[in-house]
Amino acid sequence: MTPTAPPRPAELFSVGPTTAELFIDGEVVVLEGLEPSSEHLVEGIAFSTLEDIGEVRSTIATMNDVHFGEEVCGRVAGVEGSGISLPAGQPPYPVVMNEAVVAEAAMTTPSLVVVKGDLTDEGRPSEIAAFRQLYRGTFGTRLLYVRGNHDCYEGSQYADWPVQVSDLDGARVVVLDTARRFTVGGTLDAAQIDAVDALAQSTTLPVLLFGHHPLSTPEHPLTPANSIDEHAGALLLECLGRHDNLIAYLAGHTHRCRRQVHRGTDLIEVACVKDFPGAWAQYLIGTKGITQVLHRARRPDAVAWAEQTRHLFDGYYGAYALGELSDRSFLLGGPTASTTSRRG
Repeated sequence: MTPTAPPRPAELFSVGPTTAELFIDGEVVVLEGLEPSSEHLVEGIAFSTLEDIGEVRSTIATMNDVHFGEEVCGRVAGVEGSGISLPAGQPPYPVVMNEAVVAEAAMTTPSLVVVKGDLTDEGRPSEIAAFRQLYRGTFGTRLLYVRGNHDCYEGSQYADWPVQVSDLDGARVVVLDTARRFTVGGTLDAAQIDAVDALAQSTTLPVLLFGHHPLSTPEHPLTPANSIDEHAGALLLECLGRHDNLIAYLAGHTHRCRRQVHRGTDLIEVACVKDFPGAWAQYLIGTKGITQVLHRARRPDAVAWAEQTRHLFDGYYGAYALGELSDRSFLLGGPTASTTSRRG
């Protein structure tokens, strides 16, 4: 008889002001209708919901690292046989994961959807078409997107729009192109920095910046391949410091959840769609504040693939991708979510 794996302990994935999302017995379980700033105990996990943000005026759904066209997940360069994929005859895993995430995000009726890079594996026309068919076909004019490094490895300039802007009820959204052809790391030019300055100066709304590559800081340095380059990053950090309403810079690229606060500005990384945990972030823009609430794909085939990929890289990938609860759920510019205890 083939031994079965022991059940995974219940996990608290994220909380919002009125919701909590847990992973229990192989399923994503969403609790709704909770009170803000209230304490709960579920499956031995004690947690508090986020504080009240007042009336929700608008919402943003954001995804990154969707990678249409990728065929092998977790391949290590130079290591023959590394990485995994779904068996022949099954839909490609980027299709499985993106269809699940898009359907679940669409159910929340977002005011705006931002896909911040790595739309494709190599920027091939067929990969771009697959991305557009699903995302544009579902969200229409509510969709903004920009390229990542994978989209321009082979020289494609698709989705290279330097600056995109959308004003919502309660916030201004600015999307920056940080990718450059044939390059892994990111950068920004002087015109983009000047545009951010002007867009922050011309509104009293909170401004949320989106880009593919994260920002490195002196307190939490990133490698050049994993961030905007040192010179451009320093200029953007200076720009963030000049404007109190530039409250957050939101990125992907690193395939992990991470939040750091640099001089009052949230610098956020969100895990990928294509594999574990199948993440997408929701920003609730309320009359009293803005929260990030992270979600993971719930459809059974997406959960099965995500859990298979959790164990990549000698089992380290799952913990790396998730980070801490405080990296996933928080009030922008405010306190983070936290668990208080676990009963065995």
